[in-house]
Amino acid sequence: MKHLKPFLRIFSIILLIELILISTPDWWSYRIFTKPLVVGSLLVFFLMQQVNQMTKKLVSAALILCIIGDILLIYARNSTEFFIAGVSAFMIGHIFYAIQFSRIRNKNVGVLAPLAVLLGYAIPLFYYLSNALYNMAIPVGIYVVVLLIMILFAYLREDSTTNNSYIYVLAGALLFMLSDSILAITKFKIDIPFSKILVMGIYGIAQLLMIIGILKNSVNSPSINSN
Repeated sequence: MKHLKPFLRIFSIILLIELILISTPDWWSYRIFTKPLVVGSLLVFFLMQQVNQMTKKLVSAALILCIIGDILLIYARNSTEFFIAGVSAFMIGHIFYAIQFSRIRNKNVGVLAPLAVLLGYAIPLFYYLSNALYNMAIPVGIYVVVLLIMILFAYLREDSTTNNSYIYVLAGALLFMLSDSILAITKFKIDIPFSKILVMGIYGIAQLLMIIGILKNSVNSPSINSN
């Protein structure tokens, strides 16, 4: 994997600056630069790597949609329209991630057990939020379903790829769900201490882990295949 160590240093600095800005309301206007740069830096790093064309198209599309979602959600504090648009961008991004993960699915791995675990987490959380969602119930419900499908396909890569790749991708997908959960609880129900820092920090790490995991499985990178 080309330039991983220097990129990790750069990515850490970008994410740290974003977390500082998000914890300081007077500086929020500068987040229009730092927030999309978190995933934007991942996109640049990903495009520098040698991956097959289908992987490049799917993952690039997912990252671009996440950047769009990040920008839209900056303006979503007092706008339902921006929130729905941002969530929609992330949802489509999850679909591209899910398609990428499904390409390496191990058909011998059962679906019911991981699906039961995911539903056992998502259904109680959605029920907890339901009385505060109002007209957002359907959009949020659809988003949750797509997110679970993405995580399920991340799980179904088990034993069909390198252990490192599998662990990175699954851990990233689960952290994505955790970040979204904290965001949803804070937006619709109760404020969680340091929620903004937690949401963005966990989200940034989640995206990083998924991209590294995808690259570790790239058939076109000799340094990755040697792992």
